[in-house]
Amino acid sequence: MGEPTFGLLGPLRVRTAGVPVHIGGPKPRAVLATLLLQPGGFVSLDLLTEVLWPGGAPRSAVANVRTYVRGLRRVLVAAGVPCELRTESAGYTLGVEPADLDMLLFVQRLEQARAARQPDRTTEALRGYESALGLWRGSVLQNVPSSVVWDPTVTRIEALRSAAVDECLDLRMRMGDYVPLVAELRSRLTENPLREDLWRMLVQALHDAGRTTEARSAYRQAERVLAAELGVEPSAPLRTVGEQVHGYAAARRAGRAQPVCQLPMQIPDFTGRQAEIDVLEGLLAAAGREPVAVVVSGAPGAGKSTLAVRVAHRVREAFPDGQLFVDLGGMSDRPREAADVLAEMLRGLGVIDSAIPVETGERAALFRSRLAQRQFLIVLDDAAGEAQVRPLLPGTGGSAVLVTSRRRLPGLPAHHTPLEVMTREDARALFAALVGPQRLRTEGRDVDRVVAGCGALPLAVRIAGARLAHRPGWTVGALADFLQDRRGRLDQLRTGELEVRAGAELSYRHLSEEAAHAFRCFGELAGEDVAGWMAGVAMGRPDGAPNVVERLLDEHLVELVGTDRFGLQRYRMHDLLCCYARELADTDGRAVRAERRLRVVDALTGLARWANAAMPIRFLGVLGEPTAVPGPAARMVPAVRARPVEWFESERRVLVSAVDAAVGLGEVSRAADLAIELAGFFDMRGYYDDWLRTHRAVLEAMPEHSDARAAALLRNLGQLHLYQDRYAEALASFERSRELFTTLGHRSGEAIAALGVGSVHRVKDDLEAALNTFEGALRAFGEADDAHGEAVARNAIASVWLERRDARAAAHWLDGALRLSSELGDRHREAQVRRRIAVMHELRGEPAAARAELERALRIFDELADTHCAAYVQQSVGELCLRQGNAGEASALLLDALAVQRRLGDRRAEARVACLLGELHHRTGRKQTAWQYFHRSLSTWHRLDARDQAELVDAKLQALHHAPPPPD
Repeated sequence: MGEPTFGLLGPLRVRTAGVPVHIGGPKPRAVLATLLLQPGGFVSLDLLTEVLWPGGAPRSAVANVRTYVRGLRRVLVAAGVPCELRTESAGYTLGVEPADLDMLLFVQRLEQARAARQPDRTTEALRGYESALGLWRGSVLQNVPSSVVWDPTVTRIEALRSAAVDECLDLRMRMGDYVPLVAELRSRLTENPLREDLWRMLVQALHDAGRTTEARSAYRQAERVLAAELGVEPSAPLRTVGEQVHGYAAARRAGRAQPVCQLPMQIPDFTGRQAEIDVLEGLLAAAGREPVAVVVSGAPGAGKSTLAVRVAHRVREAFPDGQLFVDLGGMSDRPREAADVLAEMLRGLGVIDSAIPVETGERAALFRSRLAQRQFLIVLDDAAGEAQVRPLLPGTGGSAVLVTSRRRLPGLPAHHTPLEVMTREDARALFAALVGPQRLRTEGRDVDRVVAGCGALPLAVRIAGARLAHRPGWTVGALADFLQDRRGRLDQLRTGELEVRAGAELSYRHLSEEAAHAFRCFGELAGEDVAGWMAGVAMGRPDGAPNVVERLLDEHLVELVGTDRFGLQRYRMHDLLCCYARELADTDGRAVRAERRLRVVDALTGLARWANAAMPIRFLGVLGEPTAVPGPAARMVPAVRARPVEWFESERRVLVSAVDAAVGLGEVSRAADLAIELAGFFDMRGYYDDWLRTHRAVLEAMPEHSDARAAALLRNLGQLHLYQDRYAEALASFERSRELFTTLGHRSGEAIAALGVGSVHRVKDDLEAALNTFEGALRAFGEADDAHGEAVARNAIASVWLERRDARAAAHWLDGALRLSSELGDRHREAQVRRRIAVMHELRGEPAAARAELERALRIFDELADTHCAAYVQQSVGELCLRQGNAGEASALLLDALAVQRRLGDRRAEARVACLLGELHHRTGRKQTAWQYFHRSLSTWHRLDARDQAELVDAKLQALHHAPPPPD
């Protein structure tokens, strides 16, 4: 079995066919490491920037990252490394097979070893563990400067390694493989001398191997170490082994009291949550030298109590003195007093009633004294708050406390573990456990719909499964259909004493009036992540109500999902809680609800206008002028003006949903204003689906298309049709837009629409019509005193002369376009002009000058994070490299451009690039690959009904007639 191509488990390395691949300097290596730590996952530009410049990124950070990635891709492609480095919107994805990355291979082999841990397969399991652990060459990425960004993944994989070592040791113990076991245990204890479990295994292994004297010596050494370092005697499990090797276990055991166990019965069909169980068990296992407290908090119905009981049963053996369980009644009308709870637990510890003090403080002191030299597990379920829990915590000893609460309890000295909804896989497994695995196999798609309708909330999934199990006439599809109705969904999620609505209601009725208002307002917001200031806008609060939002967060009625690019915390409400919030909002009245939504729409439109005024690209649309923004949104204006693209990116989904909300309320003019403001950003980042959705929704809602808003929407829609090769639709939209602008006397808008008409003519090879239309647009821009429009028109006219291969005629127009772009400070337009100048240099036979212009254009597009335009330039550079015989660089550039164009749906560009890749592989002798790319290009041209282009590609295919046919 060959070694993996990529190595993270030790020094970073890349090898192919046993030959090392040199990646480059520290920053390219850090980029590769970050991508490999999230194999197949999306890695954003922001994340890479944080890794490369943890103390603060330079202005050129984005451009530098893109340069590092392009260089990395070239190296990997040239070396024939088996991976796929894809460019996504604002980030990258590195696709790697498990066998090619040691981290993935380690996890895979470890899972196989664990699966083989059965009495008749112990030898196979041991080989599996040794194979998995043999992949480690040192600590993770030990030759690359560390980054806090990597910590979660590195910690997880190193924890897996530690667990694998322990499991391997346990397996050797069961097999009686004592010689290597003892050596490994002594080595591990050198690193971790306070781990009693390792001492216990060592003493037991020596005793079972017949080395009784050494076993007794090891036990005495363990006693000395624990006493000297921790001031404690060995725990019960280690003492038991010590008694055994000294031969007096029976005498000690005879006088020992039976431990108390108050844990409730586990739910028999408990399913999933393995990751959470592992975390909690790991935290509780740390109890010993000092007590440990863990708080599990989560939304109503998240399964906190069920999980706590499950974990408590699993770790019982680690707490030999007993387990206490108390329901604190935090969500009841009268949460339990700490004094009463202390009295109950003291009784459980064997204290008689007459010996229990009266004062709460004295009870707490006695409780701590009773636990000082003992190992108890205490489960405190449904805590009301910190004040209720604090007196119930031990002060010393080896006990652990597991607390569950709907509220966050940050003031407690504890490990805090928020419990999220289940994963889709766990939720499916729970549903199958309730209704039977056969339903999962035969109605899998409908099961997914049920899980989605339940929001993967454990309580909701349990109720849905119970209802279906008791209704044999129902299908899973019928239940899924019932759950699609947002208004009736909560009615479907109740059975017996279980009800999702009741759980949400318990939390809601504990809120202050202001917090309750905020909860209802969240129900009006889009089902997306939102910044806290947006809730303040919906509430009509000038200060943004930050404290109120934090209260909802503490109650787990909203969840914190992260921090956006502006350092603002973003929140989300679970779908089922959102349904309940909307039910409550209905009681506020239709007018109040509409006012809340429209306040948000107006605030977003105002900020979008400020963002467009500061955008690094001037979109050829008709935009509104920025004005003062009222309320908490006003504080966002400086940040939006400073970083407009980042703001649009952060709020993209919310902005699209706001357009839908305005249309739904019948406020079509408001919806149109916002949609028009979004088109430039959608164009820049290639968000074509959002562009089409918003514009079509508004145009369809308009009673008639007769004003400037309709004209602008039609012009924007025409541009999108043009990008996606729908030329008839594009021409119709542009022509209708031009007619409307002409009727309204809007000369600049008329010229903008005319540019679109001319572009369709140029793409369709009607160059004379294109030139006449562009020249007319230039005159109209001049009459409207629109210098930016003039720059665009001059560049468009130059494009026609370049199509005619007349470099001399194009030069005049390009000089004017470049001068105007520079004077206006429009760097995006400058880059577009430089692309045309590069074509001019090629026509003149000046490839070096063409390459220099393309590199300038690419740097600008990278700095502006315009993935779409950067892909076009990469295509041009790739073409140039191909014509100059640089196949390796051409391949890397063209493959990247092809991936971007395919994602954006630009089929014409995709067809061109596929043809270029066919030519490249034909020249380098890879005829089968060339055949595939030519066919891909040909089929695309056929779908576009571009006969001339199809004939050119078909001719290239004919040149490959002697190549073998493709495999079946």
